[in-house]
Amino acid sequence: MARWLRIMGFDVQYAASNLSDTEIIAKCKREGLFLLTRDKELHGRYSLSLLITSQDHKEQIRQFLSNFTVDEKLLFTRCTECNHLLEKRETVDLTGYIPEGVRERFSTVLYCRNCGKYYWEGDHFNKIVEFLRGMGIEA
Repeated sequence: MARWLRIMGFDVQYAASNLSDTEIIAKCKREGLFLLTRDKELHGRYSLSLLITSQDHKEQIRQFLSNFTVDEKLLFTRCTECNHLLEKRETVDLTGYIPEGVRERFSTVLYCRNCGKYYWEGDHFNKIVEFLRGMGIEA
């Protein structure tokens, strides 16, 4: 779910499994974070939270979207791996960093300065856009 929310432009952190509920709540309070959780007790302890009731990722996203609005200008602006903002890079400058076919088909790609990952509108992009449209988001 975190990856899908990042694709939609939301600033999403994923709590490490070694954190206790008390540590998660303290982090949320300290950093002004809204908490999404499937843990009823944790949800009950922190008022700025949403209890996610489904195990199915599509239903989880639908539940999230019934409570939050997507700013479509922010679609595809965050790294799905590390959450950092992406920046445009000219492909002409990326020999050896991205596949040659990508350099030939696109003049720019998106780049994450934090983790070094590159993104472009490959075959999977149309599937992502189709999924988002199915969720009522114009991508």
